[in-house]
Amino acid sequence: MVTTAPGGGGLPAVVAEPATTMVAGEPFDVSVAFEAVGPADAPTLVFLHGTRVTRAMWDPQVAGLSDRFRVVTVDLPGHGVLADMTFRMARAVTIASSVIARNGGRAIVIGQSLGGYVAMELAAAHPEMVAGLVLCNSSTEPRTVARRAPRAVGVYLVDRVGERYLGRGAPVHPDGPQHGPAPRATNGWLFKGGYRAVVTALRTSFLPRLAEYPGPALLVNGADDPLFRRGERDFLAACFDGRLRVIEGAGHLVNSEQPDAFNAAILEFAETVFRSLAAR
Repeated sequence: MVTTAPGGGGLPAVVAEPATTMVAGEPFDVSVAFEAVGPADAPTLVFLHGTRVTRAMWDPQVAGLSDRFRVVTVDLPGHGVLADMTFRMARAVTIASSVIARNGGRAIVIGQSLGGYVAMELAAAHPEMVAGLVLCNSSTEPRTVARRAPRAVGVYLVDRVGERYLGRGAPVHPDGPQHGPAPRATNGWLFKGGYRAVVTALRTSFLPRLAEYPGPALLVNGADDPLFRRGERDFLAACFDGRLRVIEGAGHLVNSEQPDAFNAAILEFAETVFRSLAAR
C-alpha cells in the first residue's frame, strides 16, 4: 500500500508506508483494507462505508478533501477486498483501529449507515484514537428501523439468497467500475457481508456506545432519509459534545447526493476539532 501526497506538476508523490502490520487475530495485512490519499503529515480523516458498498463510495470526499487532510478510506469485513471475510462488529473495530494506528494514531472518524454504527463502537472502545466522530445516516437504532419498515428490512435480508448466486460476495475487481454512488456495490455484485452486518446491527443497541464517547460529534443526515433520522434527537442528546447538520436534497447516500454540502460540513467540523486540539 502506498499513500499519495501532492507533488510537483499536480501529480501525486509516492510516500512509503511503514512495514506491513498484521491485525491481531487476523491472517492478513491491514494495508490491503485501506487507501490513503493526501499529505502524509496532514490531520487524518478515516471514512467507514455503509453496508453492501465499498470504500469507493467516498470518492467525492477523496476528491474534495485530500488537499487539506490525509483521507483514509477503509473496506469493512464482508465488503470490497475483504468480501470473503465474515462481518463481525469486533473484527470491524479491530480493523478500523489498526488503520488509524497506521495513519498517525488519531483521526476524525466518519461513518455512513453501517460505518456510523462501527464508528460508535470504535469511539467507545478506543476514544483516545478518535479526535472527532461524524455519524452519517445512522441516527436511529437499527432495531427501530426494523420495526418501522419490516417489509424493507425483510426484502433486504431475503436478498441473501441472491447473493449466493452472484459470486458469493465477490470482491471489487480492478477492471470494474470504481467511481460514483453505488447503492449496493461498485462492481454490481452483492456482498454476503451485507446480510451479516444487518443481523449484527439489529442485535445491538448503539445509543449507550455513543454516550460513552467523551469527544466532539457531528450528526449528518439527508433531509429525505426519515427512517434514519427518526432518532436523531435522542442520538444528539447522547453526544458529549454534539451538533446536527441536516442536508436538503439528500436521502440515505448524503455524501454522494450532495457532495459539496457534505464536504463543507466535514471541513467545518474537522477544522474546529483540529484547531481545538492544536490549542491544547
